[in-house]
Amino acid sequence: MNLSQAILTKIESEHRGKESAIKRRNLLTYARIIEPDLTDRQLRNIYCQLPVASCDKGIFYPVTVAELEEYRDYLRKKAISLFERWQRVAEVHYNGRQLKLF
Repeated sequence: MNLSQAILTKIESEHRGKESAIKRRNLLTYARIIEPDLTDRQLRNIYCQLPVASCDKGIFYPVTVAELEEYRDYLRKKAISLFERWQRVAEVHYNGRQLKLF
């Protein structure tokens, strides 16, 4: 079993539902048993490829439609703030020209 599969198995079996979310630092501690040199950034890159969700409480395996919808809204808020950040930078560097992200 590779690291990605081990992480998914742990989350899927022990952290089902938002109320059972695992803190990222705790997941990192677990993952370092398998891969001692794993960094936080590497862990993020792994779990963002898995069918798991995250929230302020941590990372979890969603089990209800409501949890999926909450996760969508959580990501949407992040996306909007990131786009606004991009706009602030772009306005300075493009001298006020009309800009579109997509």
